[in-house]
Amino acid sequence: MNTAGIIGGGPAGVMCAIFAAQNPENKIFIFDKNIILNTLLPTGGGRCNLAYAEFNFKDLAKFYPRGEKFLYSVFSRFCTQDTIDFFNKTGVKTYVQEDLRVFPVTDSSKDVKNALLKQIDKKNIKKVFANVLDVKKAADGFEIVTDKGNYPVQKLVISTGGKGIGHSIAKKLGHNITELKPALSALITNEKIFTPLSGMSLKNIKAQVFFKNNKIKIPEHASLGDILFTHNGISGPLIYRISSYCAYVGFDAQNPLKLVLNLVGQQNSEFDSIFLEQLKRNAQKDVLNVVSCYIPKNLAAVILKKCGIDCGIKAGQLSKKDREKIVQNLTSLTLHAVETAHGEEIVTAGGVDLKEIDSKTMESKLVPGLYFCGEVLDIDGLTGGFNLQNCWSTGYIAGRTIAV
Repeated sequence: MNTAGIIGGGPAGVMCAIFAAQNPENKIFIFDKNIILNTLLPTGGGRCNLAYAEFNFKDLAKFYPRGEKFLYSVFSRFCTQDTIDFFNKTGVKTYVQEDLRVFPVTDSSKDVKNALLKQIDKKNIKKVFANVLDVKKAADGFEIVTDKGNYPVQKLVISTGGKGIGHSIAKKLGHNITELKPALSALITNEKIFTPLSGMSLKNIKAQVFFKNNKIKIPEHASLGDILFTHNGISGPLIYRISSYCAYVGFDAQNPLKLVLNLVGQQNSEFDSIFLEQLKRNAQKDVLNVVSCYIPKNLAAVILKKCGIDCGIKAGQLSKKDREKIVQNLTSLTLHAVETAHGEEIVTAGGVDLKEIDSKTMESKLVPGLYFCGEVLDIDGLTGGFNLQNCWSTGYIAGRTIAV
């Protein structure tokens, strides 16, 4: 029989507990200072984006800026179909959206949470609501020190997420921690001319990113998406992805991140010909109305202002130089990001060094009996269910290993 203590009652810790408890002789404890699975409720806008419908494990791993190669082994053991099957067995039926995101048919994170809590109760997993203060190595395992007493355990699992005591415990036990950085975050930009557009969204925007005149390599699947203007910058799925791939770039006010956004989906020369023809056909219309054929009118007005062009000028009166300015902004609108939006990141890049973890078991290579799962590891995915998939998969593997 094993006594296992799981520090962190989020998705990864709960998944680990459920599978560790498949051996009825094991005694499993979950330690959390808050409500178990509380962090699950806001995921997917409250609908709980459980997974992403990519069923090839290597292709699925491509959606992780950090951890891709490590996840080959993990996802080969527990991948998307396994997640769907697991939740179906717990009574959570799922469906796949057009964008391949997987949700419960009820579109309710609360239903997913309740289904997992039922599994915890069914398997007699003990919940300890306490602040974990420290972990001490013991002769036959570990001693978990809390503000409500000490708990000796043979196996220890750290699943405290991207922030919390887990990293300090891991470091104390000898593990290296890759520097923590915000990921999946909105960006604050220098260009305040777009502030009046706060709340406006644009779909299917193509982006290129540069730092100190060097182009940053961002995968094709991550460089196209929707954006949202904010009161001090830019946000939305595309920007979240860019922020993740640039988490360690080190941009700031002196050395900003240059975002070049194509708002019309065509290259400069190609669009210039189309736009010129449109101006000729609508020579008596205000240029604002012509530009508004391609982007929202409020944005068109701001871009014309940025170009120093009167919105009321007739299309037929527009000079070649001014036309080229408009085309340049529509095909290569340039913004300069100076920092991430403080405290708004969805996940954290960095964490326990993956070189020190056995991907087949999630056990530490340095400390026998010590396991890690979820976002405490140096793994982070894009938006779309990928970070929860990391939790389900690594939690499953750690739990199954402990169950043996």
